[in-house]
Formats: sequence, C-alpha cells, structure tokens
Amino acid sequence: MRKILLLAALATTLLAPGALAHTEHAGGKPAAVESPLPQPAPAGTRDPRAYFTDADLTTQDARKVRFYSDMLKGRTVVLNVTYTNCTEACPLITKQLLQVREELGKAFGKQVFFVTLTSDPARDTPQALKAFAQKQGADLAGWSFLTGRKSDVDVILKRLGAWSENVEEHATVLYIMDVDAKRMRRMLPNLPPKAIAEAARIIATSGRTPAPGAN
Repeated sequence: MRKILLLAALATTLLAPGALAHTEHAGGKPAAVESPLPQPAPAGTRDPRAYFTDADLTTQDARKVRFYSDMLKGRTVVLNVTYTNCTEACPLITKQLLQVREELGKAFGKQVFFVTLTSDPARDTPQALKAFAQKQGADLAGWSFLTGRKSDVDVILKRLGAWSENVEEHATVLYIMDVDAKRMRRMLPNLPPKAIAEAARIIATSGRTPAPGAN
C-alpha cells in the first residue's frame, strides 16, 4: 500500500513542461506549491532529439557536448535549472540533490545522471559553473553543469517549460527523464531525497535497454 501511495504521489507525466516559478522565501526554502500544468502530448508523438535539440553546450570543465546525444540519449537524467548568482534557493536545491545522490548510491553516474542547466548563460561561463559546483560540493563525475549560447539554452528551457524572461524566475522543479522511453516526472525539490531517488530508480529500471556507450 505504501508503494502504491508513493507512486500516486509521483504522478508520471509524459514529456510535459513544468511550471513552478523560482521563488526565494524567508528561511531560504524553495516553493512547495505547483502551478496548474498543461495536458501532456500523447506518448510517442515527440522525437526527443528534435524536441530537446542537440545543441552544442559546454560543461563546467569546458568540455563541448551535444545536449541530446551526450546528456540525454540512453540515460535516466535528473535535471534542474540554476544560475550561479543565486544565493538562496539554487544552492539549497543543489544541496538537496547531493542528498539524492547519497540515496542513489552506486546507481549515481551509472544508471542515473545529474544535469544542471543555467538559466543565465550570458554570465554563467564554464568557469562560473565550475566555481559554483565546487563551492556546493557538486563538482562530481556523473553531474554535468551546462551553459552555451543563449539562443540554444533558451530553446531547451522553453521545451522544458522552465524559461522566463527574468533568469531569476526559472522553474525550480526537478525533471527526472528518460526521453528515449518518453518518460518524465516533475518533482518539487524539497520533497524527501529518498522519494526523489526512488522516482529516478523506477524510471532507470523500467526495462529499457540503455543505448550503446551510455556511461
């Protein structure tokens, strides 16, 4: 019964955009109220490479990557959006993800990967992302912090439903995705790390064979 309730609470939505505004509160806790969400498109109607794009991006280590081919293809990914000048909500969400990583154990970096995409690519250089990741203790194998041309980043953010004209108002939901299997769960970042990790495990072990070279 407990597992049934957990699965109900996690409410899978197939590749639907998220809609939680970036908010910083007294006490520094991320918002816990989710806005109404649009209806998902029918499963299988979107090609993930075309939809999420294969834009050229750059990691915190100045490594050039393609968004779909190198970050999403054949993987279960926990993705969040941040900007390095954020002093409250974004660092707290990063710390929450570090706890999720602990809950994942050996699955982290093998079955489940973390991707943090900047909402402020004009200022968030690879060096800025590196400094942010190091400061938070999140500069880890299996966790990519991404920046790129603003036009490319904006398209991805819009596909996720996370874009805002003001970089400080990006969506703060976590996107747990296996885009090749057309699976996505959006979860609030202040849910228990164990619940977030369990959602990632469910997607990662759902039976789809990983693409060759996905590691």
